[in-house]
Amino acid sequence: MEEKEKLLKLLGEKIQEGKGMMERLKPLEYVDGVEKFSRKINQEIRFLEKVQSTGNVKKDHLQSTNLIHLSALVDRLLASKNPVSVIKPFKFENSRLEVDIVCNQGSTWVKVIARNARALTLISLGNGEYGQKSVLDQAESYLKCSTLHPHMYKAPEVVFHFAYGIEVPLALRLERLGVTVEGQRIACSEDILNAAASLNEQKERLDGSPSASVFRPSDSYNSSSDSDSDSESDQAEGQVRGMPILNTINSLDVRDTDEIKILNLDVSTLLAYVTNMTNGQADFEYKEPLLTMQAEWERSRPVKPILEKLFKRKKLIICRTAYDNFKNIISVIGGPNETERTEELMRRVEVVSDNPSERIMHALPLGGRIKDRSRLVFATGENMKSITVSANEGFVRAARMQGIECSVFLHEPRSLSEVKEKYAQKLSTS
Repeated sequence: MEEKEKLLKLLGEKIQEGKGMMERLKPLEYVDGVEKFSRKINQEIRFLEKVQSTGNVKKDHLQSTNLIHLSALVDRLLASKNPVSVIKPFKFENSRLEVDIVCNQGSTWVKVIARNARALTLISLGNGEYGQKSVLDQAESYLKCSTLHPHMYKAPEVVFHFAYGIEVPLALRLERLGVTVEGQRIACSEDILNAAASLNEQKERLDGSPSASVFRPSDSYNSSSDSDSDSESDQAEGQVRGMPILNTINSLDVRDTDEIKILNLDVSTLLAYVTNMTNGQADFEYKEPLLTMQAEWERSRPVKPILEKLFKRKKLIICRTAYDNFKNIISVIGGPNETERTEELMRRVEVVSDNPSERIMHALPLGGRIKDRSRLVFATGENMKSITVSANEGFVRAARMQGIECSVFLHEPRSLSEVKEKYAQKLSTS
């Protein structure tokens, strides 16, 4: 009876821990996937509450609950810098691979492992259940998948975070594969090293070459490697002052664009740059509700200062299709000041031939938000290894739904407004 009461108490504590996890996630509701993540936590809580209501609690209920892993995931997510997604699926080998945390604006993938360090080593030595993947197998999958989904034209850094530590030889093996290892380094016992030596010898006799699938017992460590290597404790920084946080994996902060020096300007960006609305003439209520709404945004969150900061020390390009389309729009509905600004901007910009990448053109069939001009603009930007600057969030989202991430700086849209001012009501600025 005493044992049962103790288990019920522990069960109640675990339920409260789960509810606390959901509260801790609330400041990160803007992160893609957090809502789904919260539902997973809630499902575990409801199951444990059901067990609690029956009073028929067992040790297995406490030991096997997924809240252990989910709690470690919450801790790592809260410590991540600029998290953009959690439990994010990526297409991989006719299936998909779920990445626990995508952070650093998309340049880092984190897998959270909340298992006993000794068990992880034993599984890596082949002592797991049939078909069970070791962390080495998982690392190879993560590394391969990361090359298929580049961020800023580079494979994301793959980080394995070990909430309960990792034995040193296994950590070193992961690092040689190319994985960044976080977590306490734990010394490995002599019997495990002997088992590793025996297994390696067997594999080498069968394969005729040194084994690559398990760590080698000669792996050693010094005092400098026997410490927690987690350097991701900085809190997430906000977007550029005045910009709303856009929930897109590669919607970049101005400070994150320094590495790439070429900006590919979309038609929506060109319009936003030259319109009267972003050049001191936002104090209007227009007959068109869309323009009125954009003017309200502009008074609160001016777009042009953000673009000016972004454009500094960058090469600006426009593909031929975008250029022709933009010039046609200006000639039809552009006012005299907007036309003059267009001429000034064009002196800073290089018009390049349409040269789309096959990845985007083949993977994104036309339809819905995927329009021919937008696809061509983004595909040319990718082929030029540039960042595309755009207000076309619909295209970016639609592309992501089909497994294509774009290197893009997203900003709010602003339409041409000078001609419309004649019929608009000037707002009092007093």
